[in-house]
Amino acid sequence: DASSAHAIIAAVAAGRPLLVRGEPGVGKSQLARVAAYLLGRPFLAFVVQPDSEYQELLWAMDHTARLADAQLGERDRVREVRNYVGPGALWWALDWASAEEQSGRCRHNFNPPSDIDPAWSKASGSVLLIDEIDKADIALANGLLEVLGNGQFAVPPLGLTVSSTTHPPPLVVLTSNDTRQLPPALLRRCVVLRMPLPEDLFGHFVDRGETHFSDLDPRVLATAAEQILADRAACAATARTGLAEYLDLLRALREVAADAEGQLEWLERLAVYFKKSHAG
Repeated sequence: DASSAHAIIAAVAAGRPLLVRGEPGVGKSQLARVAAYLLGRPFLAFVVQPDSEYQELLWAMDHTARLADAQLGERDRVREVRNYVGPGALWWALDWASAEEQSGRCRHNFNPPSDIDPAWSKASGSVLLIDEIDKADIALANGLLEVLGNGQFAVPPLGLTVSSTTHPPPLVVLTSNDTRQLPPALLRRCVVLRMPLPEDLFGHFVDRGETHFSDLDPRVLATAAEQILADRAACAATARTGLAEYLDLLRALREVAADAEGQLEWLERLAVYFKKSHAG
């Protein structure tokens, strides 16, 4: 919509991160993909977990691979620490060329997209999604703030400083479900977009359900939406049943029964386990 497009334009023009806030399922992560497509840039993503650490965004030391190589007798390789330092998502976003060079030396889990527009150059920037930043400890947000402010970070094992080499700078998109308060300094640094759910929640849920599960009968989509929305009305504002639970319920129904009648029967049995009004 227009507000999302304007927020992307504002973030790109100001050279600031875009913080997208809203309930799960409103399309926050998808907005980053759309931005990458519209800007003609590669899309990078880092999904935050509760135990995620700030350094994972920058680089990681693969101690397991180094031990395995030592056991295989690859002494020359083991001596070179650079063979085990993998560039993280933020390294790729700031300096694609050096990340690509370092990635070629090591075996690392993070890989950039392969379907890159041939017309794109490494200096043209990328779009980096840091998904659900509110899941992590505040140290991750504070560390990210420092890197974004300086445009660089150090990789001590390599004696290397990674600096932003792109123009324009990468567009960093942060998403938050508002489950934890973010540092005020990070909020001040970002362009902030709040994505509300539409007024017609029933229609929105059914539309999204049909998009994800086009093989399900309309009666199943509608009845499941009614159940989830009824529970949502009984929930506390801080922990409402939402689109994520609706889609999970539909996924379960599709797995346990092959036809609409069976799915409707199972709906009565399973719906309670996807509701939050009775949780805790």
